[in-house]
Amino acid sequence: MTEEIIKSITDAEAQAAEMKRAANERAANILSDAETQAARLKQSSLEVCKAYRDSQLKAAHSDAENAYAATLNAKEREAREYCAKVLAGSETSVNKIVGRITGGNS
Repeated sequence: MTEEIIKSITDAEAQAAEMKRAANERAANILSDAETQAARLKQSSLEVCKAYRDSQLKAAHSDAENAYAATLNAKEREAREYCAKVLAGSETSVNKIVGRITGGNS
């Protein structure tokens, strides 16, 4: 009976050692798979971030160009209006001067 108990204990220890080895092997495989997946996710995230950065830079550049063109058009319109006012105001003065020269009026 003692031999059976010792054999049973020895078998249980062997089973426990095999279970521990299998668990360690499984843990190593899980860790390896997780590291591989993490590396893929990192690369994928870097690519997504780069693409997002590039698209945001293009959008910002486009927005800046549009704002520049709008500002330039607005200022050109203001300048034309100012020139038209100045010309309209100077026409009376020019006519007076031409009248003085040609008519001899003082």
